[in-house]
Amino acid sequence: MNSENHSMGDRRIRRTKNLFKEHFIQLVKEKGYKNVTVTDIVEKADYNRSTFYLHFKDKEDLAEELVTEILAELEAAFHQPFLDTKIIKYDLILPSSNAFFRHFYNNRDFYRLLNLEDSIPSLKEKFFLKFKDVFEGITYINEANEGIVLEHFNTYKMYGSYGVILEWINDGCKQTPEEIADNLLEIFKTNSISFRFK
Repeated sequence: MNSENHSMGDRRIRRTKNLFKEHFIQLVKEKGYKNVTVTDIVEKADYNRSTFYLHFKDKEDLAEELVTEILAELEAAFHQPFLDTKIIKYDLILPSSNAFFRHFYNNRDFYRLLNLEDSIPSLKEKFFLKFKDVFEGITYINEANEGIVLEHFNTYKMYGSYGVILEWINDGCKQTPEEIADNLLEIFKTNSISFRFK
């Protein structure tokens, strides 16, 4: 098999697997993870069982590959705009260049599974750990160009971002990825020196 045929074969395999994953996500949303069977998946995807078993051992194998794949994409999307930059200034970040929020938007059907009671086992925990992991790689810098070492500062920023993203997903991603990125950037840039009650 020459390389062109090989890459066509790889693309066909990816397409088939992605189709199974897309229909699996829809089925979990419709009837809950526990109630989804391999028969449901192959019928919805309009394939036969032997094609399914060619790519996955069982439903659990499909779910694990799906979660691992999307969370790896999340991490890559987080770092992608900043690969050639050592220090990132908020004012120079363009919302339109934010691959991180586009990742959530493009995979919004998958991320809506976070709201389900009967969802993919450990999905929420795995998502949170990956989210925490990418944010732990950040050192926030003050005006004197020194790292901020205030206890809980990174945790505060991480949970704030996590909350904004979860709320956006729960709300059906009504704002565009650019709008939500711009909104979060403004929050990160804002330094209030006092507060008041309404």
